[in-house]
Amino acid sequence: MTRDGSEYDFAGPEDEDPLILSPGMQQAIGPKAPLDLFNAVSVVMAALIEALELGIMPPDAMPIPSVPGAFLYPVPSDFGMIEYHGTRTPEGRPAYYLARIVTPDDFLSDF
Repeated sequence: MTRDGSEYDFAGPEDEDPLILSPGMQQAIGPKAPLDLFNAVSVVMAALIEALELGIMPPDAMPIPSVPGAFLYPVPSDFGMIEYHGTRTPEGRPAYYLARIVTPDDFLSDF
């Protein structure tokens, strides 16, 4: 099947992705990711996109102390939290940079 024709011409601000994934996040939800993790992260991504579209702070978001513009958002199914940062797309629209998944193990290793 070829992808020719106007139905495959994607251009315009509505096609600009408001979520920018770090390499670590790309790997976390990539083809080798467990399905339950992929599903849980997808729920968070949908909530973040909805908050951006509504122009509100995402529900359940918690600011990270001493890191301006950085937040944690809980991932369903006890996978931890997604660290994300407020940013802009190349076109200047509000966006979020999803940095990593923070798990309890990240904190327990310090003890």
